[in-house]
Amino acid sequence: MFATVRFGANCQEMVNLLCCVQTLTGHLKWKCQCRPEDCIDLVDEKGILMNLSKVGDPASEYASKYLQGRQRYILIRVVREENSEATCYESLLEDLGKHYPDLPDRLQQLSGKTQRTDQRKKGSLQRAQPHTSTRARNRTTLQSKRNSELKNTPK
Repeated sequence: MFATVRFGANCQEMVNLLCCVQTLTGHLKWKCQCRPEDCIDLVDEKGILMNLSKVGDPASEYASKYLQGRQRYILIRVVREENSEATCYESLLEDLGKHYPDLPDRLQQLSGKTQRTDQRKKGSLQRAQPHTSTRARNRTTLQSKRNSELKNTPK
């Protein structure tokens, strides 16, 4: 049982689904050069979230329980905001809209659902902030990381 995972500059990785979720996600983090502490997940070509990041025991549950063989998946980063249940999903496949025109909007919808749910749980009457594009969020996230790295470097 194998599946294909797309990421980076149109890179593809064929993965064996007969392994535990922890092994699969660890391998994908290594291949796409993510940090070990990054949270990743997969969406299928229709934009359905596979929820690997929410598996109760990723060290013992097989990936084949959540993924189908011979399918293509897109690697995404799951960004959970501190002090909140809001979650943002960022594609790790460059030019996502070029390959899958509907998926950038689908990722925004997924991100928006978690933000709206979080606001309802808190009883907030404030309107949700407008969504920025995945590319703009990636740029902002990278700029924030660079700024924090610059502040932490010894002079």
